[in-house]
Amino acid sequence: MDYLILQIDEDTVAAARFTLSGRSVTLGGAASFQLDATTDLSAVAVQVASGISGSPRVVVCLSPSLFAQRAIELPLTDLRKVRDVLSAHLQGEIALSAEEAVFDVLSISTGRFLALWAKRTEIAAVIDLFRRAGCEPQIVSAAVFGWPHLPGIPSDCVVSDGTAVAVISAGRLSYLRALDGADRHKQLAATIAALELSAGGLPPLLLVFGEQAEQLATLDGLPLTVQQLELPDDQVQTFRTEASFQQLAGLYAVARACHAGDLPDFRRGDLAWTAGNVKLRKKMILTVILLMVVVVLLFVYKGLQYRAARADVASLNGSISSLYHEIFPNRRKAVDELDEVKGELKKLSGAESSSRVLDVLKKLAEAKGTTINGLYEAEVDGHSLRVKGDARSAQAVNEFQAALAGMMSAIEVGEIKSRPDGTVSFSLTGTLKETIK
Repeated sequence: MDYLILQIDEDTVAAARFTLSGRSVTLGGAASFQLDATTDLSAVAVQVASGISGSPRVVVCLSPSLFAQRAIELPLTDLRKVRDVLSAHLQGEIALSAEEAVFDVLSISTGRFLALWAKRTEIAAVIDLFRRAGCEPQIVSAAVFGWPHLPGIPSDCVVSDGTAVAVISAGRLSYLRALDGADRHKQLAATIAALELSAGGLPPLLLVFGEQAEQLATLDGLPLTVQQLELPDDQVQTFRTEASFQQLAGLYAVARACHAGDLPDFRRGDLAWTAGNVKLRKKMILTVILLMVVVVLLFVYKGLQYRAARADVASLNGSISSLYHEIFPNRRKAVDELDEVKGELKKLSGAESSSRVLDVLKKLAEAKGTTINGLYEAEVDGHSLRVKGDARSAQAVNEFQAALAGMMSAIEVGEIKSRPDGTVSFSLTGTLKETIK
């Protein structure tokens, strides 16, 4: 994911592009723009927009003096639910009405939250300015909200860059104050003294970074140990030099906070970023159009198949009609030529079968002679023949078997049973030959 971080101060705009993938961070480039009488913020926004390549996620960080804060306690754990009730919970306790403010929240600890808000008009003005320039921000926040993600800081410390001071407890932002005016160092000392007297106490370490880091590191009379944030060894490949690290550490922390989903975003409600939804809607419209094209092509394909099938059926019906008139030239056109042709074939098949059975019975009568008293059962099943009858003797049965050799093959004589009068009953089976002699 690419992030283009823009930090707006009183007289400068710092810009840096970071690429985050997993735990790795790559610095894609950085620039600084001066704000003066000839170059205002809108002109800088146009310059930034003209230099953007690809589709980075644009994050605009405003001065921390535009944001107010208050620690609150709520019996909730889900930040989305806290955001839903935040405006009602703070109604009447802040100078702005709920309609004039835009809210977000950070979790301090279980049940404790840091409520944040800013004027809706100020946020809207910045969004509109960058939108007209061609680089509408997806997130509007402040760099101080990302300081818990500064590289190399402990989980409990006080952090300052000369424009703000923040207290980080257990890796989370628990307090912040913007430093503005002529003597910011004096304000920093007064803030730390006030926090030391508060019930919560202070971490023992003050870390300073940024362009004023060297001056802040020489402050005396503070109840904390003051140290300058130094470039960690594992970040040398990203920042290259100590000076670059001091200038870009805050923007790096914002990028890390964005990637982790921890950076407060004041584009909410009617100020919410919708350009992404528009792009998604366009993609969905394109997908629907392509799907409709596929459906139309499928219907056309099936229509062509149906047309070809109808043509084949019509050709087949024509062939059947032609054959019908050849077979039955004197008949009128039938309702269903195919059924009539099938019926005639069945009749012919039945007549042929009956004629064959009569021929078989005639040959049996000729072969039995006078020694076979009678045949009382004859069954023809295809080419198989089974015969039952009475004979004068077993010898007569053998003679009858020999006489059937011309019309049958594989003749087998079944059980021969003798009777008291000397005659016998027999059964005989065999296979009819194709041509009966």
